[in-house]
Amino acid sequence: MIFTLDDVIFCLVLLLPLVLFLALAKKHWLDKDLRKAFQNGLFVGCASIVLVRLLYIPIELYIGGDIRLFLSAPREWYLSLLFCIGIVGLIEEGIKAVMAFTLCCFQPVRGLRPTFVFLCFAGCAMSFALIENIQYYFVYGPSVVLPRVLVSSTAHLAFSCITAWFSNLSGNKKTLLKTVWFLNIGIICSAIAHGIFDYILFQYSVITLSGLLLAVLSLFSYAVYEIWISALKNDLPDSGYLSVCAKCRALTVERIRFCPFCGNRVLRIQNLPTILKK
Repeated sequence: MIFTLDDVIFCLVLLLPLVLFLALAKKHWLDKDLRKAFQNGLFVGCASIVLVRLLYIPIELYIGGDIRLFLSAPREWYLSLLFCIGIVGLIEEGIKAVMAFTLCCFQPVRGLRPTFVFLCFAGCAMSFALIENIQYYFVYGPSVVLPRVLVSSTAHLAFSCITAWFSNLSGNKKTLLKTVWFLNIGIICSAIAHGIFDYILFQYSVITLSGLLLAVLSLFSYAVYEIWISALKNDLPDSGYLSVCAKCRALTVERIRFCPFCGNRVLRIQNLPTILKK
């Protein structure tokens, strides 16, 4: 395959969702652990889509064609929905979650911080969507890919963030078994959401659903924002200290890294007296 200049330019256009995410969220990444979490998540997402495509090979050999065409073929609606959830949703969300969570487990001290988990999953989702869109571009062309760039990237991000949110439900005193239990619940929930979303896309064109997809895009973006703020508020340091928010200037003596009022990074002023720590 010969890549033209137009191909290169269009693939750069597909980076727009990733650039937007970095512009909106990177202001909170003031420690190297969180930057590393997102960067490593990007590599994990690339590995995840390779595994997904490998798993799709025997499935496509069995059904005798492309899995997307198979799922969009006319049949009873409930069968199509079950296939979307059980094949596409479960495989893609399961592999993304397992790969991202495995990456988190390689950080035994800081790896299960809520913000670390969120950014691992977010990086995985963003690179997964990017590679998928690039693949669709070379298979189906720009007319198919361009309308779905922001929608698919935001959807993948939202589904992965749902799983990350569930994995963070085990609390600060989390055990691996407890976290895996909640992770599995998150995978099931995100697979259902992914399957319903794909079912709608397979049955109707993106142009036909433009209004609905805009509403879904807004809903996904809001969900990602709320999950991120929740992760920020629950990202607790080992000890308390007097701190001030760098944005809204609110004071607090709680064990927090991020402001409970606006979600911005708080700045340490001094260590707390022993009596306050108790």
